[in-house]
Amino acid sequence: MCGIVGYIGRREVLPVLVRGLEGLEYRGYDSSGLACFDPEHSRIVAVKEKGKLDQLKARLEGFHHNGCIGIGHTRWATHGAPTRDNAHPHLDASEQFAIVHNGIIENYERLKTDLLRAGTHFKSETDTEVFVHTWGRLARKIRDVREAFRQTVLKCHGRFAFVGMSLKTPDRIFVFRRSNPIVIGAGSGEYFVASDVTALLPYTREVIYLEDDEMAEVLRSEVKFYNVKTGKRMQKKSIRIDWSSEQAQKGGWPHFMIKEIHEQPDVLETALAKRIQKGRIVWDTLSKKAEARLKKIRKIFAVSCGTAFHAGLAGKYMLEEYAKIPVETSVSSEFRYSDPILEKEDMVLLVSQSGETADTLAALHEAKERGAFSLALVNVVGSTLAREADAVIYTHAGPEIGVASTKAYTAQLIHLALFSIYLGKLRGKISNQNLKTLLGHAKKLPAHIRQFLVKGKAKVEECADALSDKPNLIYLGRGYNYPTALEGALKFKEITYKHAHGYAAGEMKHGPIALVDKNLPVVSIAPASKTYEKMMSNIEEVKARDGIIVSIGTRGDEKLRLKSKYFLEIPSVPEIFSCILTVIPLQLLAYQAAVLNGREVDQPRNLAKSVTVE
Repeated sequence: MCGIVGYIGRREVLPVLVRGLEGLEYRGYDSSGLACFDPEHSRIVAVKEKGKLDQLKARLEGFHHNGCIGIGHTRWATHGAPTRDNAHPHLDASEQFAIVHNGIIENYERLKTDLLRAGTHFKSETDTEVFVHTWGRLARKIRDVREAFRQTVLKCHGRFAFVGMSLKTPDRIFVFRRSNPIVIGAGSGEYFVASDVTALLPYTREVIYLEDDEMAEVLRSEVKFYNVKTGKRMQKKSIRIDWSSEQAQKGGWPHFMIKEIHEQPDVLETALAKRIQKGRIVWDTLSKKAEARLKKIRKIFAVSCGTAFHAGLAGKYMLEEYAKIPVETSVSSEFRYSDPILEKEDMVLLVSQSGETADTLAALHEAKERGAFSLALVNVVGSTLAREADAVIYTHAGPEIGVASTKAYTAQLIHLALFSIYLGKLRGKISNQNLKTLLGHAKKLPAHIRQFLVKGKAKVEECADALSDKPNLIYLGRGYNYPTALEGALKFKEITYKHAHGYAAGEMKHGPIALVDKNLPVVSIAPASKTYEKMMSNIEEVKARDGIIVSIGTRGDEKLRLKSKYFLEIPSVPEIFSCILTVIPLQLLAYQAAVLNGREVDQPRNLAKSVTVE
């Protein structure tokens, strides 16, 4: 992990590689590097550096290079510390082969042992270096660089992506993927390679996604695709991405996160306009066959990671209330190891922003092996999850660059709400009048969020100023807003590096209440709901112990306002939509506290945007 770029064409390669790496910074990384052909001296030049990309750029100052082929990488350490030696690219002993790599080679120790016995000298602690040494040795033995690349891939076990080049074939780049995303962008007499489409947007929107166990040989004029297991040539078609490079820029905002928080009204407005037509909920990607399958679903398993798990948990409440289908939620990394009991009448709902999360993809494969129907709720068009699931719903949130998810989360929530209502109507659980009422409220959500972003900003900033130095926070919620408590706490800990913990409010008496004193902020999410009185009882318990009460409630709730040190208000909406509104103040609170603490908001330490290793 974490970001790969490559280029072959007629442009000067260094600016292309650096710009591509800049486009991948949001994925999280701790070192970076690049390698390119130096045609003047017939060599591969590699430059690597620990830390942020600025450090690499500093090393490149005054470095002149007229080569037109190269590869680059931003690394998130797995094997070996984040050092210059461990940074990618890695070269073989002859310095004629270079490789960048995402993922993990699970059998690298055995391969390394064989190489050490053969006298190979290693310069790093990484599993990646095993690949490049093996590739170089095989190429010299069989005198076929492409075939040696293929055979090296077959020797490696695990989930990974490789992009490499060799002095022996200075007119091409070799690419492979297995459970780690790789996309190739097509230009005029040039091709681009990246682990994420955002790195390609400044140059092209015509892209080709590699599938698992596919290999590509990329030249200036064409790309040749192969099945890595058989070595046989294959054909692939490109697709067009509708994101623009401008969408992936800050546009004057200090951070991507605050930009993306403010993009949420537009994201919801676009989703609602696309999904609600003539009083009906429509899906452009669900076939009649999928719809027929949905009518017969017996049980749903919502499977996802991190923020997407919180969306799936909110989806459980939505689906059970409106579609009347039992829903079991599971963290993706636990799902397939729990030996889930899946039947053909069950559906596995997989929620992901990137569509490339390794654990969620593993859960998908488990579902397919057991014959369950799989539905992916994904932001990135053409991602692995979207391509491999039985059916897909795209959230169309646009590129999300901030590591801490905001607009992708609310896009997931609105689509889960609409899907729950749609499924309820499909199965005869929702009346026409109820449908009309719910859709009417849904259409008002973008305006509600815009209003809070303007009128609620000052109160959030005041609250953040008071809480930014607190080392611990508790978040409480019930029902639809129990997931909001989890998400609010996650946002706070992700970008402030302070401890925050979300709880179902009824659980407070079962342990967490021991933490409450005059120094502990307790963020209580208590809009009008069927559990409102219960939430008020929990707030009374905090108040009796002098806890600092921060509450999010319905506009005009004077009772809650009087009990709170800080009161953040939202308009009254049906409970199914309340979690879309209540999370907005929590996103802003986390953002403002992180800024006050001087944190790297868009790239918090140790985190990656897309987790492509298990």
